Amino acid sequence: MKTLSHDEMYKVFRKLGFSDFVIRDYDDEIEEILSLNGPDSGEKYVCERVYVIDVIPGNCADGVQPGISLMEKHYYRPSRYRKLCEKWQEIIIQFLCYYPLASLFVDGMALVNDIDFLEKTPNQDGYILEFDKASIQNLDDIFDLVTKKTHASITFWFESLQMAIHYVRDDVYLFASLKKQTEENAQAVALLEKLVTAQGLFLL
Repeated sequence: MKTLSHDEMYKVFRKLGFSDFVIRDYDDEIEEILSLNGPDSGEKYVCERVYVIDVIPGNCADGVQPGISLMEKHYYRPSRYRKLCEKWQEIIIQFLCYYPLASLFVDGMALVNDIDFLEKTPNQDGYILEFDKASIQNLDDIFDLVTKKTHASITFWFESLQMAIHYVRDDVYLFASLKKQTEENAQAVALLEKLVTAQGLFLL
């Protein structure tokens, strides 16, 4: 099977409807931004704190089965899951009104209609598209494209806060991670908690 070049990958995603992006390699910088590892993971890149934005009991964060089972009930009921995703998206959009977004990343291993896409990408690393803040005209369009055309996750990177919000679709979660805890991002988390509560969800 032929491995696609970055130019060929770019054309694939242009045909899917994406625009104003660059193809990024999984280098150290990207790995650090996308990482969700905790301080005790032993990994090179870790987060000082990770929050889950959800409707599930807090024990799900510790891997307790009843909490995970409850989340699966949302995933397997399409109308309920769609409402949950709409709430997550609204939280992200409201948060963006208060803090500057540096970049948005769309990363994944396969496309909906091409299960072998991973094998075709450079170094078999899947794909990662970066959209800088100036190129993002309509977040609803990006959400729609990612949902319908890929199996990807979306990461919103707030460089000034050393904070990322991860819309992890395969695992049905919305995470907020702090690469470093600071006074400024403590205030941002307090705002995030208010936005989450207003949607009837919990920040765990």
